[in-house]
Amino acid sequence: MNLETRFTDLLRDRNLKATPKRIELLNVVASYSSAIPYSEIQSKLNHFDRVTLYRTINALLDGGIIHKASVSSDEVYYAMCKEYCTSECHNHKHVHFKCLECMEVSCVDVTNPLQIQIPNVIIKQVEIEVSGVCEKCVS
Repeated sequence: MNLETRFTDLLRDRNLKATPKRIELLNVVASYSSAIPYSEIQSKLNHFDRVTLYRTINALLDGGIIHKASVSSDEVYYAMCKEYCTSECHNHKHVHFKCLECMEVSCVDVTNPLQIQIPNVIIKQVEIEVSGVCEKCVS
């Protein structure tokens, strides 16, 4: 199954129309080796106007198809969700690692999932960002 067909099926499974703009944005996000900065999305999709890009990103966020991997003062990073995310809940079982040298952000699975419990509350989502120097920059 090719990528466009997979994205079309994914969008329809989430009750979203499989528009060419949504599929094109998914191709850009999925083709990036780590989380992609918003500025990179803008440059690759420079034929999208700002409002269309904003609405397309938000539709995919709300549909549980992409997620914000990092939000810093200078940039927002996006990554593809895993199959266990839904439109009701982003259910990530990973941390976001940001390299302080190359500024790359990646989703990293953890070997011991964190178990956070707060009395008298229902936790819907936990987001953890870890920063340091990545393996590429260390060598």
